[in-house]
Amino acid sequence: MATIDAALRRDEVGHGFYLAWSLLMAGVFVAGFSQTVPDDLATAHFPVLLYVHGLVFTGWVVLTVAQPVLVSVGDVRRHRQLGLAGAGLAAAMVAMGVAATVFTVAKHNVPSFFPKGVFLVMNLLLIAVFGALVAAAVRLRRQADWHKRLMLCATAAILGPGLGRFLPMSAFGAFAPLVMFAVNDAILLAGPVADLAVRRKVHPAYLWGVAAVVASQVLIGPLAFSPLADATVRALEG
Repeated sequence: MATIDAALRRDEVGHGFYLAWSLLMAGVFVAGFSQTVPDDLATAHFPVLLYVHGLVFTGWVVLTVAQPVLVSVGDVRRHRQLGLAGAGLAAAMVAMGVAATVFTVAKHNVPSFFPKGVFLVMNLLLIAVFGALVAAAVRLRRQADWHKRLMLCATAAILGPGLGRFLPMSAFGAFAPLVMFAVNDAILLAGPVADLAVRRKVHPAYLWGVAAVVASQVLIGPLAFSPLADATVRALEG
């Protein structure tokens, strides 16, 4: 507890910012999925796997907001208790993210504005980044300044599904993925910008978190149009 309190005192960015940032990202998910979930639920034979994926994803969105709320009201004990469940939920997020991506490609349900290879590689890379950042945040859970930044970067890494449903992706043509990444990165950079504004320097947690997300975005193109990605897509589609 003393370690956590000391880290909080060193960090001049207020709790309100982290709560607002988490609410912004939760808003992206809600705004995006609210455009597709009603139709999905009305489908007579909506796959059980995607139901489970949706429930796990919803749980993570709720957790993303609940954790900074608990810290804001000073309930660090409950925050830490909920964090134990959150680690398990993050593992489920990775497993269900991979399963849902493979299922979507195999069932020929990839959105038309994404080349199939891009969809496959993008989802797998970003869910891997999410898992890695959460694992690092859990490992550094007693260093609150690192922990919260890495956790929020992890959530920012998986904003794509919400943004892809919220933005008019079809209107962007071949540039749709780039537009989505640009909006995603603008939200991701809120943390470093807040650090610069308040602390006059960017916390090293962001150097890792932002770099991991941006590096994965850069790698998507070369990997998505590689022979391996093409062969994988064809194999999944049967």
